Amino acid sequence: MRRCLNAMKLLGARAAPIAALLAIWQLAVSLRLVNADFLPSPYAISVAGVDLVRGGELWSNLGLTLLASFGGLALALLIGVPAGMLMAKSRVADSVLGPLVKATYSLPKTALIPLFFLWFGIGATTDMVAVMLACLLPLLVYAHHGVQAVPRVLVWSAECMGTPPARIFYAIELPASLAAILTGLRIALGFSFVLAISAEMIAAKSGIGRLMVEYGENGSYDYMFAAVSAIVIVAFAADRGLIALTAHALRWQEPHHSAGAA
Repeated sequence: MRRCLNAMKLLGARAAPIAALLAIWQLAVSLRLVNADFLPSPYAISVAGVDLVRGGELWSNLGLTLLASFGGLALALLIGVPAGMLMAKSRVADSVLGPLVKATYSLPKTALIPLFFLWFGIGATTDMVAVMLACLLPLLVYAHHGVQAVPRVLVWSAECMGTPPARIFYAIELPASLAAILTGLRIALGFSFVLAISAEMIAAKSGIGRLMVEYGENGSYDYMFAAVSAIVIVAFAADRGLIALTAHALRWQEPHHSAGAA
C-alpha cells in the first residue's frame, strides 16, 4: 500500500509541471493574451484530437509513422549492435568501419532524405531507411564502448578455465555490455521518431508528419497541434516502456548502472 502511495505521489509530482503549463496556456488563450487562431487552447486541441480519433484519420497515419519509426529502429538494432561488438573485438573490423563511423557521425541525417527519395521513391521504404541510418550510429557506438568496458579480468579468468570464446561472449561480454546497448537504444528511439516525422514532412503521402503539414498549410492549427500531441504522447510512452524494460533487464546490476534512470 505504501509503495502504491509513493508511486502516486511521484506521478503527481512529475505531472504537476505539465498541468501547470497547460493551465497557463489555457488561461492565456481565454484572456486573449495570445491569438487563438495561431495558438489554439489545449481544450480546442483536445476537441480536434477527439475528432481525428473518431474519424480514423489519426490511427491510419499514426500507424504508418510507427511502422517507419520502429521498423527502421529494428533494422538499426540488428545491424548496429553486432557491428559495434565486432569492432570492439576485431582490430581489422575497427580499422575498416571506424573511419566510416567517424566520418558520418556528425552528418545531419535529414540532409540525406531528399537523396533517399530519389533512390527509393516516396513511401515507407524511404522513411524506414532514413530512420535506420539515424539510429545506426548511436547503437553501434554504444555497443562498441559497452564491449570495450567489460572488465578484462573476467574474460581472462574465463579463458584460463578453458571457456570457449562463444560462451565467453554470451555469458560475460553481452550481459556486461547490455547497459550501454540499452542506453544507445534509448537515444536511437528518440532519433527514430524525429527522422520518421521529418521524412514525412519533406515528402510523403501520409503519416503524422504529412498530417501536420497539411493542417498547418490549411490554417487548421488546432488539428495540427492535435497531431503533434499524438506523436508526443506515443513517443513518451515508448520511452517509459523502454525504461521499464531496461530496469527489468538490468535488475541484477547495481541501481546506478541502470540506463533508464531518467
